[in-house]
Amino acid sequence: MFVVASASGKLTLTAFSYFCSHSFCLGDDMGPLSAGKVEKLSILLAHMPVERVEVLVDLAQEIDPGMARMLEFCRYGADGAASRLFFLPLCDVIGDSTIVEPSKALIPESLLVPLWNWISDLDPEAAKAAMDAASSFTDKPVDEPLDDTRARVAAAMLKALDGLEHEPRESKRLRQQLGVTRFDEVRNIAGMLNSIPALRDALDGLPDEIEEMGDEVCAELRDRYEQAIEEKPESGVWVLLMIMAKVYKPWRMLRVFERIARREDDFLLTHTDMSSIGDALLGDAEFHLKGFQSAPRTPEAVESAVKAVTQFAAVTVGMTREIGIRKDGAWGRRLFELRNAASQQMERIHEESRRLFERALPETGPRRRYKDIPHPGEPAFDEAEAVCAFLYRVKDDAARAAVGNAHALLLEEFKDATEKLGEGILARLRRNVSDDEEADLVRLREVTRILDILGMRSVGEVLLRRAAAAQAA
Repeated sequence: MFVVASASGKLTLTAFSYFCSHSFCLGDDMGPLSAGKVEKLSILLAHMPVERVEVLVDLAQEIDPGMARMLEFCRYGADGAASRLFFLPLCDVIGDSTIVEPSKALIPESLLVPLWNWISDLDPEAAKAAMDAASSFTDKPVDEPLDDTRARVAAAMLKALDGLEHEPRESKRLRQQLGVTRFDEVRNIAGMLNSIPALRDALDGLPDEIEEMGDEVCAELRDRYEQAIEEKPESGVWVLLMIMAKVYKPWRMLRVFERIARREDDFLLTHTDMSSIGDALLGDAEFHLKGFQSAPRTPEAVESAVKAVTQFAAVTVGMTREIGIRKDGAWGRRLFELRNAASQQMERIHEESRRLFERALPETGPRRRYKDIPHPGEPAFDEAEAVCAFLYRVKDDAARAAVGNAHALLLEEFKDATEKLGEGILARLRRNVSDDEEADLVRLREVTRILDILGMRSVGEVLLRRAAAAQAA
């Protein structure tokens, strides 16, 4: 029996189902709910914590998808449910481009609500059709009947945007209404909506994540692409981008180049639909570049920055490995710019890291001091630990960011300085010349923490064993 916590205690999903069916008189076909019943269930869900509603919907999805759809309808309201169903075929590329790669957020999540409001004004019949479809709680959402409606809406969107070209005031008003600076994204969405039948066929049967991109897979993707453009030529770019959203290592989509364009460099391919793939990948690289603009000072910031460097390296190196990129081509020039920017950012991080390191281990700096030394738990020490962790964890990817040699030298500098500091403390202990033996032992343990973070755990362990032996002697 599935159990979820309600606002007032525990509630089994079976009991919840019984409650809904009796309180709201739901039949086996889970047909449309009356406005009153929707309101009651919406109030019930509104009084439950969001995370518990999430659990309830997930559990319902496993044993009663129709009820799950009913819960989502009441949770999001008629407009919200209609919008979700209307854009359902494009859900793989709906996201927040501030937290996920732009290639996986072709449709900004924040744009959906104002866009749906505009669509409802443009074509009230389309909004009503989507609401009616969303209020039918079948096991699986049936959205195909909306394809003609989507095509009609797409045409209306483009016509409206074209009509604004010589209407600056109205254009400004709509940009403000939608929360956009340009209409490019809106036009792209219209293009995707108009291509949904071809997209559905092209994506049918593909796994949620395409891990391997061998010859057979690439050939199949080529066939799917060619079938889509036969059906609807303008769908090609969206087919490629939506397939790439499923590829585990997206830059491997470039392997399809040879099969589509019969070339192995980007000299002519940038003038085809495939150019959209390269542009999207470069957009992703730029997104990751923003993730390591300064030295991380907390464990959370370290994780984020390490991921950004790793992904930046993977995308930029992956692109050059998968296909010969001409240095004087559009992609080649942009790759050079991105790598140059990465190099400059890492140089600034190196400078900042050196300052933070010497602040935490002032005994190692050019102006050595032995008083007011930071300890773990104090910001200066914790920040030094963070930058050391970052530098060590991205050492293999630093070369790909065009700063490999400088990065390696800085790491060696930190390692040498830390090890020498540990040896100096040990020497005092062994010669019995320590002013405060206990303080030196504490400091030695702190130094070995840094050694551990820098990948020198064994060196730190040896120092501690030798210190213990010196004490016992």
